[in-house]
Amino acid sequence: MACAYAATLVIAGAIIAVYPQDTLLPTFSVDVVAAGFDGLDGGGPANNATTTFDLTLHGVTRRRLFRTLGICNERGTVAVSYAGAALAWGRVPSFCVPAQGQEHVRVVALGADVELSDELRGRLASERLSRTVELDVDIMLDRERYLSCRAKLDEPSPCKVFTLCWINAT
Repeated sequence: MACAYAATLVIAGAIIAVYPQDTLLPTFSVDVVAAGFDGLDGGGPANNATTTFDLTLHGVTRRRLFRTLGICNERGTVAVSYAGAALAWGRVPSFCVPAQGQEHVRVVALGADVELSDELRGRLASERLSRTVELDVDIMLDRERYLSCRAKLDEPSPCKVFTLCWINAT
C-alpha cells in the first residue's frame, strides 16, 4: 500500500514537472483592425490626429492530458503603439476563458492628439499601402498577467503571456 502511494506521488510530481501551471493556462491572440487613422498617414494635419482600433482578443484553453485551468479577468488596459509611439489606448472588459474552452472579447482603443514625426508618418503610410504595418499591442490583464502582441493589421497575431509576481514588502 505504501509503495503504491509513493508511486502515485512520484507520477503526480512528474506530471506537474512536465506540465507547469503556465502551460495549463489559456493562450491568447489578437486581431487588430484600424477603424480610423485620421491625420497619421499623410491624410491630415501632423498633430492632433485621432486613431481608433477595433481589437478582438481570443483566449483559448486547449484540452490537455493532465488538466487545464481557465481564467477570469475583471479589468484591464490596452495600448497600441507603432515604432514606440503610443497611438491608442483603452479598457479591456471583464471576461472568462473557461477550462477547455474559448472566449472572444471585443476591445476598442482610441487615441486623441497623437503626434508622429514626419519620418514615422511617411513610414506608416508606406506600410499601410503595402499591408505590412506591425503594431505593438500591450494588454495588462489583472495585476498578474501581461500580454505582449506583435500584430499585423487584419491578421490574427499570437501574444506572449507574462505572469508577474508581486512581492509584498512588509
